[in-house]
Amino acid sequence: MGLITFACQLSANPIITKPELSVADSVKKVVTDPVCKMKIKSATAKSMICNKASYFFCSESCKQKFVAQPAKFIKK
Repeated sequence: MGLITFACQLSANPIITKPELSVADSVKKVVTDPVCKMKIKSATAKSMICNKASYFFCSESCKQKFVAQPAKFIKK
């Protein structure tokens, strides 16, 4: 296990938050799922924080793949 993977798995109960945006901003903001590369609206995305960075996912399945192997999906 790499250091990044270990750090994220320590917080295996990820801090699930919605971004701190106004309603108008969240409707407009488009993010990319790091697992499947799908473009999604941040207002409807699943999200988590890992190593002080926010990540957004199109589905719970993509989020779980990320939680299992974050180093595979985090850009270096």
